[in-house]
Amino acid sequence: MKLRYVAPLMALLLMAQTSLAVGTLGPGLYQLHDHGAGQLGPDYGLRVDGISKVFSLDLGGASVTLNWDGGATATITGLLHDNATTDLWTVSYTITGITAVGTAGFSGTGGTGILTDPLLNDTILTGEQDGSGDAFDFLADGHRLPGDDSTAVGRGWLLPPNSIDDWIFTAELIPEPATLALVSLGGLMIIRRRH
Repeated sequence: MKLRYVAPLMALLLMAQTSLAVGTLGPGLYQLHDHGAGQLGPDYGLRVDGISKVFSLDLGGASVTLNWDGGATATITGLLHDNATTDLWTVSYTITGITAVGTAGFSGTGGTGILTDPLLNDTILTGEQDGSGDAFDFLADGHRLPGDDSTAVGRGWLLPPNSIDDWIFTAELIPEPATLALVSLGGLMIIRRRH
């Protein structure tokens, strides 16, 4: 492949991966990050007042993903950082009753999951519907990010009622392995061509 074809091919592949970040949000695997405008204090990704815990999705080895295949459920799984003790907790949470919101993402009517501490004690997580009937929204709307109307933001509410038990995070699409391979191949072709 000649060099003049490689750069446009790479540009098209990168645009295909980043186009979802501009006001649209489709099926895929997403890396989750703490939201910069969480309620009541510093950035966090999950707050569970029922056990007096605030968790980070970014600190101390935390790594949490959301996987949505376009169907009626999505899963959040990974390791959360306990901001008080610096321990890592595991989480597995399934969002249910999902309806796509055009090309902007989805809303779900329920959620259930388990949060497990390092001593293997479980805390049950149960979705709580807000006034609109949603228990979770994952939308490309920059929710509570000043001057931003397109970043993917997830927010979900958890029982018990009248508490501040909630998810709030930003998310970025993890490129599919096939796309990464093509982009890498394009880069190798450029390097080889230059030698």
